[in-house]
Amino acid sequence: MRLVSAILILLASIMSLGSGIALRTVWAGPDSIVKSVEIDHTAPAVLIDGKTLTAYPGRQTITAIDDQGDPEAGVVLVYGRSTDVIAWVTPARFTAVRHNQETGELYAVPRLGAESTLPSPLGSDLWLEQYRETDAVRTSLTADSGITVAVFADGERAAPKSIQISWPLDNISPLSGVLVALGIVAMAIGFVLLGLALTDVRRRRGPRRKITLAPKRRAPRRGPYGSRRGSTGSARSRRMTRSVVTMPLLGVLLAGGCVAPEAGQNSEGPAGGTPTGQSSDLAGPSEGASGDTDSATGAYPAVTQAQFERIMGRVANQVSLADQSLDAQLLTERFIEPSLSHRSSQYRLRSWDGELGQLVGIPAEPIRLLVPQQTSSWPRTVMAVIQEGPELNAPTIAVVLRQETPRENYQLSYSTLLAPDVILPPMPPADVGSPRLARDSKLVSLSPEETVSIYGDVLRRGPDSRGWLDFDTLTDDLYALVGPDGRDLRRESLGSELELSADILPTDYPVVALSTADNGALVFGTLEETEVVRPLEDGAAINATPSVRALTDLPSSTEGFVARYEMQIVWYVPPIGSDERARVVGYGYLLVDASELEPIED
Repeated sequence: MRLVSAILILLASIMSLGSGIALRTVWAGPDSIVKSVEIDHTAPAVLIDGKTLTAYPGRQTITAIDDQGDPEAGVVLVYGRSTDVIAWVTPARFTAVRHNQETGELYAVPRLGAESTLPSPLGSDLWLEQYRETDAVRTSLTADSGITVAVFADGERAAPKSIQISWPLDNISPLSGVLVALGIVAMAIGFVLLGLALTDVRRRRGPRRKITLAPKRRAPRRGPYGSRRGSTGSARSRRMTRSVVTMPLLGVLLAGGCVAPEAGQNSEGPAGGTPTGQSSDLAGPSEGASGDTDSATGAYPAVTQAQFERIMGRVANQVSLADQSLDAQLLTERFIEPSLSHRSSQYRLRSWDGELGQLVGIPAEPIRLLVPQQTSSWPRTVMAVIQEGPELNAPTIAVVLRQETPRENYQLSYSTLLAPDVILPPMPPADVGSPRLARDSKLVSLSPEETVSIYGDVLRRGPDSRGWLDFDTLTDDLYALVGPDGRDLRRESLGSELELSADILPTDYPVVALSTADNGALVFGTLEETEVVRPLEDGAAINATPSVRALTDLPSSTEGFVARYEMQIVWYVPPIGSDERARVVGYGYLLVDASELEPIED
């Protein structure tokens, strides 16, 4: 009986395993939901909004095919936040891909616009990711309702006309794992019983030997009903044992053969849950541009962490190319004022003498702090603190980047060395962003505009300034260098034969102020110092310093020289009601121009 039971259990295990595997393969339903749309259009862009992307749960796989275009131009697929993508495409016309919740199918909606072509979408700082292939692009992403996918050819030609979106579908029955597990357990039990049965058979057979015949015994007497007395087993007991073994196996086989995939696993309806993230459907620009509605208006961080890392890498590469060739023209792609004129002037000095000029490196990483502006419009500002190396004592630079319009890339406006061991105030998290304060904002103890102008007055007049008590000058290295005491030291170094005069005024460059977590502000601004050196005696000559000579091509002058310095400064301005004073947390002091004084007319 052990042998029979082992064989039956092994057969049951094979059937259970087979049923479990079949539920995962031949009996399984489709493993994805696939929707496609063919578009007959001439628009340069196809936009797929977040509502369409999240019509079904799971990771989206998007395929765009262009079988009628130029293979050299290729197919471009990008995605970004819905507001950003729409702003970049506006005011050009495009085709929006929608999902019909009733039929479950995709359909195309043309959107009118004032432009019929677009610039090349490649390399835009707005995209979270971009992909380009020759004739078809296929990519997977996990998008929420605030993400929009855009598909282009090259901006000039019509966008690809075949769009396909698929979502994964869990087509594996949960009973499949149970059947496989039961099959494995039953197979193990069957092999154990089979081994015991074979061992018992070998033990019973034993070695053959000659056996002496025993005398015949008398047959036992029959009972009153014809049965033999002394029998130890019965047919009924054997049948009951066989039933006990086979009935559970029969139940397992029936369960394995009757299981079907769950009906709910192949549902074609939209996802029941609300997707996380920004609730921004694909909407066109304002009425009169493309006719779409429901555009998101809530403020959000200008960039994400990954997006800024890519942007900063591009800026650093461009600066590296310009630094190697000392070509200021290469800076114009990624630099604006005041950093553009500051670095260009250092190129002039470095071209004259390799030892002149201050070229502060613009590293791409490590990014120690990221503070994007909280906004949904343009222009946009991003501030970051980056170290020049992984060492903790490496120089730290505060940078400010600005994006004027959606189709322009971010450009570096400020790059300022922070003071060693400086402790910055707490800033809002990068995924929240910081509001930018207006120049005349009254939300801090000193408005950004007042911070620049009053600090300039402090540098000019020292303790006699009206803002002397507003700034902490005890640990201010810039004040020690440029303030009244610093100017007196420079006068002493020139001797009694030369006259030095200086004036410090704010520049016309934009002031940038971002709110801190304690309701204070980090303020970026520039001051200009004009320094005039002339001889006191008529006919006496002044020898030009190497830097002044590099900018004027004059070794000396009997009239004198005027040198123009510019200071990029970062202040921390405390909130209203705080006992703290505003303080300088970083600065740069550079010679940007020099010329000879005009002769004084009698």
